Amino acid sequence: MPLITADPGQIEHVLDGTYPIWNEGLTREAYSRWNRAQMETVWGRAHLRRLAWIDGDTLLASAKRYDFDALIDGRPAAVVGIGAVFTPAERRGCGHAATLLDAICEDAIARGCTHALLFSEIGAPFYERHGFVVMPDIETTMEVRPTRRGAAAVLVRSGERADFEHIAEISSQYARGVGFALERSPAMIEYGITRRRLLAGLGPQGVRQLEFFVTEEGQRAVAYVVLAHGVHGVVLEDCGDRDPTGARVGAMLQVLSSRTPAEPRLKFRARLPASFRPQQLEVVATRPITSDVMMIKPLVPGATVPTTHVYWQLDVF
Repeated sequence: MPLITADPGQIEHVLDGTYPIWNEGLTREAYSRWNRAQMETVWGRAHLRRLAWIDGDTLLASAKRYDFDALIDGRPAAVVGIGAVFTPAERRGCGHAATLLDAICEDAIARGCTHALLFSEIGAPFYERHGFVVMPDIETTMEVRPTRRGAAAVLVRSGERADFEHIAEISSQYARGVGFALERSPAMIEYGITRRRLLAGLGPQGVRQLEFFVTEEGQRAVAYVVLAHGVHGVVLEDCGDRDPTGARVGAMLQVLSSRTPAEPRLKFRARLPASFRPQQLEVVATRPITSDVMMIKPLVPGATVPTTHVYWQLDVF
């Protein structure tokens, strides 16, 4: 049975089935528009495919395939991301999802990938049976520290498309010295922000908001933050600073917190590098991430499971 790129009709059939599970509060029409729009971005056209496992004209299972460039133990590597694994209700219990996983991994090996990556919403055991290993991750809740001197004297402006090249350069510094990190191109970062903006724009009014800010020196972005506001609070989706201490990110968050002085200090959740602790922020809590569990599978002889990693919430698929 062939593994193929799903055609528009097959995609809509899949979305009919996945809508009750992953609709994100969108209408059915908006859910379809959101999925189509992601594949029509510059990065999506080159790196994202909806795959179908079929028997004749019958769809047995489907998944999204993401093609990533990564650094594993400091060396460039091609990694396949596997997301939205789905089996139609009438085809479940026959092992089609497992067969699809194996087929995607075999195809990835043929295309030169050394590892497969996924985020599991159903826990680890199913994917562990297929060779995936959990890469433990921590969610950190942080709050802006109070200050008696008012907001920091740093200029914060809305991010623009022209900033993505500088942001990719900033992002690359966090990949140094860790076992696993994505090589984030300007187009990939733009894809992540566009995906979140589309979700906010297509959803019910006022439920979600995405904010993207930078601070610059010499007409060049030197720090940035991406904040998502929703029903479950604020998430720092992504951030970076040319200053290794993260001082400018901390100052930016002070400025953003001071916009609403009558409200509590800005508090947010994030996946952050262990070393990223700007002095303007205080850690409120940490907890292991048990939903969207990050898992990796070595695909070729000699490939190892990285022991450390950096992964931003913006890039969770």
